[in-house]
Amino acid sequence: MATTDDDGARASSATAAHLQGTRRANPLRYIPGFIYVLVFFIVGKLIFADPRTTLVQWGEYHLSWVEVLLVGAAMMAMAEQLRVSHAGIDNTIEAILMGAIAGIQVLLFALGAAGVKPLAIFNNTEFLMLTVISVTQAVVAILINARTLRRTIGVGDNG
Repeated sequence: MATTDDDGARASSATAAHLQGTRRANPLRYIPGFIYVLVFFIVGKLIFADPRTTLVQWGEYHLSWVEVLLVGAAMMAMAEQLRVSHAGIDNTIEAILMGAIAGIQVLLFALGAAGVKPLAIFNNTEFLMLTVISVTQAVVAILINARTLRRTIGVGDNG
């Protein structure tokens, strides 16, 4: 007859095997989602002269490209947080890269606001909002990753 300790050990090893088996060997998994948001922002700025021009009209609702981009950025932020929320999986690299993208966005905004001509495209309210979303998302992702790792490490410390 199996004891409770044996059952717990079996469940723990089965969970660990399942989680380790879900790791992807693809190096593209390290690419933060906000790279895509940044690319869409640049393309949108080049295509649309006025960021508030209506892109989609749905009944009484008029959506500009920048509103669609901000909603997409918020959705990307939530998806990025899900990437680092798996207990037992160290996603520190992904979380640090998310922070690096946020740092790059802060730098681009600061240089654009300082009057660097080639970076003037980043000196606007729309990019500031994207940067705020990115920085917030990166900080939360780092905290989520750290807490899930700490909780995973703490589970085995009871013996």
